[in-house]
Amino acid sequence: MNNPGLYNLGDAALAAINAATAATVITSATDEGGNSVAYIDGLEGMQALTLQANFNYGAGGTSIKVDVEMTCDQGTTWVPVARFAFTTAASEKLFNLCGNTPKTTAVVPAALSDDSVVDGIFGTRYRCRITTVGTYTGNTSLSVRAIAR
Repeated sequence: MNNPGLYNLGDAALAAINAATAATVITSATDEGGNSVAYIDGLEGMQALTLQANFNYGAGGTSIKVDVEMTCDQGTTWVPVARFAFTTAASEKLFNLCGNTPKTTAVVPAALSDDSVVDGIFGTRYRCRITTVGTYTGNTSLSVRAIAR
């Protein structure tokens, strides 16, 4: 793998986002040219990816969906590969994906069920997108990390 290591897929103070949020991308990075982008890249040759979502509940809100998405076409189509789901309790969740898992049936990009993954499909860029129901308040926050190897 070209660039193994720990990557920040996003941090969000949910009270700052404030209200029902549709598909807010929380990933922020810079590309090779130093430009701000809403994804991480440079993951060519990656064979495994561990994802961690840490939800710290403060108050308010009803639910939050945390979608990790990848692209094989430089961002034209984003494909969900993992979905973490949280409600009104602090929680930490992890997934591990393997790029060597064969896919013998076509994968159609679609929203995932809560706390599920699509294994075996790796792209070159990744991002994290959140959708909330209700208004989270107080010190409610979310951190999403990826370890690429």
